Amino acid sequence: MTLPLEQYDYVVIGSGLAGLSFAASVAAHGRVAVLTKAEISDSNTQWAQGGIAAAVGEADKWEFHERDTMVAGGGINDPAAVRYLVQHAAESIDWLLSLGANFDREDGELALGMEGGHSQHRIVKHADRTGWEVERTVVHAVRSNPNITVFEKAFVTQLLIENGRCVGAVAEVDLLGLRAFGAKVVLLATGGCGRMYQHTTNPRVATGDGIGLAHDIGAEISEMEFMQFHPTTLYHNQLRSFLITEAVRGAGGTLRNHNGRRFMYDYDPRLELSPRDVVARAIEAEMKKLETWCVYLDTTHLSPELLKHEFPTIWEKLESIDIQMDRDWIPVVPAQHYSCGGVKTDIDGRSSIPGLYAAGEVARTGVHGANRLASNSLLEAMVFARAASVAALEETHVPPERLTVKPAKSVTEADAVRLRRLLQHQTTKGAGIVKTNDGLAETASLIDKLMKEYERLPAAPFSTYSLETRNLIIAAQYVVQGAIDRQANVGLHYNADLVTA
Repeated sequence: MTLPLEQYDYVVIGSGLAGLSFAASVAAHGRVAVLTKAEISDSNTQWAQGGIAAAVGEADKWEFHERDTMVAGGGINDPAAVRYLVQHAAESIDWLLSLGANFDREDGELALGMEGGHSQHRIVKHADRTGWEVERTVVHAVRSNPNITVFEKAFVTQLLIENGRCVGAVAEVDLLGLRAFGAKVVLLATGGCGRMYQHTTNPRVATGDGIGLAHDIGAEISEMEFMQFHPTTLYHNQLRSFLITEAVRGAGGTLRNHNGRRFMYDYDPRLELSPRDVVARAIEAEMKKLETWCVYLDTTHLSPELLKHEFPTIWEKLESIDIQMDRDWIPVVPAQHYSCGGVKTDIDGRSSIPGLYAAGEVARTGVHGANRLASNSLLEAMVFARAASVAALEETHVPPERLTVKPAKSVTEADAVRLRRLLQHQTTKGAGIVKTNDGLAETASLIDKLMKEYERLPAAPFSTYSLETRNLIIAAQYVVQGAIDRQANVGLHYNADLVTA
């Protein structure tokens, strides 16, 4: 079918920090459409507990932040991207403050926390709800701007291509049906893909949609094998994987096994403040060694006043299930948390497809390398989205008035549920924290079968859940193939059949 294109200067897909930072930054120069498949605040951003890393302390320097980022990333980070990130951190904090963000302060100065992998106190935070505060701030800025139109419950099904250039997007908009949006720049800011695993800290919207869209038009996607598992999420049979932020260990929390022993001494001299990949593998090894289902985070030696003040959300959540942080050990297990790879971009957010930019977790900027340093994610989303906003001003291409659109194929939701559960079981089993050659081969084979079955099944009426499932299968293909291709262990990629590099 042929659809008319509703003309905008910029189309943003996603409403987390990256997408809204870009929208707020370009709005003075043109009309912006923000397409988000749920509500505007429903993103990974608002779930971020820890904070934003920035070398703003008196004893800190961007060079120290740069070094810590490179070390955490196994040295395979893009040095130019890392330097750009850390040198633009302070101005990003200032930008948020100018929009009205409220961060913790001590004696009038920003209160800076410590997290694993950092050599200095440099985490700017809002208690343990930094993501919520940041999202509140940028949502208000976007809602207040008359040049920005937000389309909620708008699921993007296709990126539009004309003569090799991305010129817009097609979305199924709630109550309005299929609509096409034209723009001189399209920004992918769709977040992560954690829902391909059984256990994840990601919200329900993290279904790899940007990876699926980029894949369909042939954009370069790389380093998806670097899948980060957060070491400490609450172990509870009846609750989703609730994150216990890195900052709890930064404040002095320790890890103990079922015998009560502080086991990180056996794995790394940095103990609980080791990078996340080290801690996650140590926890998994300890659980296998003792044949237990979790380990414990011990904060009983810390004062209740400190715990309540620094971690009010966690305190309340644990209290609701009869766990007292100052009296009880907290049962924790690793869970999928963050995708370090994605749509490959340059420092200005440009993908391999002209007109298509990407920022945030969906993008592979090169900053994280083989492992993301704690609290670099919100920073990366802001820094590179704002860099993209500057580059986007130079784009002058005028999109066509009409284009041919191919409706996306949905399958029945019953089939989608079945396919997704099979995928989640196998990726958790074969593409988790520790991998093997046989496990990866088995996972790759099943994913191929799932994709072929999706394509073979009869078409059904439009279903967001169904198309999300397809996107998860596509994203999983990149994760597993990347792990098969990488023949040296580094950072988050650990194959027990390989000799550690």
